Amino acid sequence: MDHLILASKSPRRREILKRIGIPYILCEPDTDESLKDGRNIRSAVIGISKRKVGVVAPRFARGLVLGVDTIVLCRGRVLGKPKNGDEAEEYLRFLNGGCHEVLSGVTVKDSGSGVEHSAVSTTAVYFTEMTRAEIGWYLSLGEWFDKAGGYAIQGSASMFIDRIDGSYYNVMGLPVEQLFRLLKRFSYFSSAGEYRPVKRS
Repeated sequence: MDHLILASKSPRRREILKRIGIPYILCEPDTDESLKDGRNIRSAVIGISKRKVGVVAPRFARGLVLGVDTIVLCRGRVLGKPKNGDEAEEYLRFLNGGCHEVLSGVTVKDSGSGVEHSAVSTTAVYFTEMTRAEIGWYLSLGEWFDKAGGYAIQGSASMFIDRIDGSYYNVMGLPVEQLFRLLKRFSYFSSAGEYRPVKRS
């Protein structure tokens, strides 16, 4: 049985894989994850996921290496992980009362054969109007740290989200629906779609 190798430093992605019952080996990549504003954001976010996979795959003779990168895009501006509380507040004010997109580039590579497949998952997130006091309270919780866009949908920020259009797990950082489709291309699951890895020749 080939292992799934998670090329990520994100605790959320580990949590999601555990939650859906997919075993994995963790191998944290040392890559540049910077993403500048630009027209072809979809290609850029896939490119970062490929760089993560490209760093980790040579370390394993076999296995499926998973790389993911998630960004927040609002009115043409890319919001990464805030550097400090002031920037987190700026991000939340920018997102407040409007709609933004969360994009995740996902790449899975067979380290043995070199075959690689990638895809992008996009979710629209609609924030309610937050007061200055509500934004200040949320920032005081510290959830903004290490989160693209400065918020965590799985935490207290959920109170300020009116609705989403697309994958909830994508906003957390790992679109499991997209991952499932990619892993099926490598026959990782049984034909019945059960979460049971199968041997591949």
